[in-house]
Amino acid sequence: MRVKSIVLVVGALIGGGSASVAAAQAVPNLSGTWVLQVDKSDFGMMQGPQGRTDVIEHREPRLTIKRTTMANGQENSVNLVHEIDGKPYKNTVGPNEVTSTLHWEGAVLVIVSTVPTPQGEVGITDRYELSADGKTLTQTRTLSAQGQQATQIFVLAKQP
Repeated sequence: MRVKSIVLVVGALIGGGSASVAAAQAVPNLSGTWVLQVDKSDFGMMQGPQGRTDVIEHREPRLTIKRTTMANGQENSVNLVHEIDGKPYKNTVGPNEVTSTLHWEGAVLVIVSTVPTPQGEVGITDRYELSADGKTLTQTRTLSAQGQQATQIFVLAKQP
């Protein structure tokens, strides 16, 4: 199945208070410079970027990502700012306004986004999972548009 509109989005959160101390220990810190491993990623039926670097600053509950992608010979950058508190946050990606909410499911960061397009609304669900050694960040993306779905897997390696 094909989805024609793709928008990249990222985020992260954790709750505060003494009751969440154990949860805070289970939630990974995603801070760092992450580089896409194109050869290990699976873009499904869609063309993936030739390169991507995410510089993530993660200080609960705030998550800031400076994402630079290389696609079709052109470099594009976007700054995404979120808080992981279940509230909607808006960012502009290209000509599109992306509305996202973020939450944790155990140690997995889940970002649910919507993007209005001329062809209709696109739904994006991103699940970010950090490897046990903290060196690999896997983003599993499900795109939904016009009654169809597509899945992509982005594998990113942490830079020293």
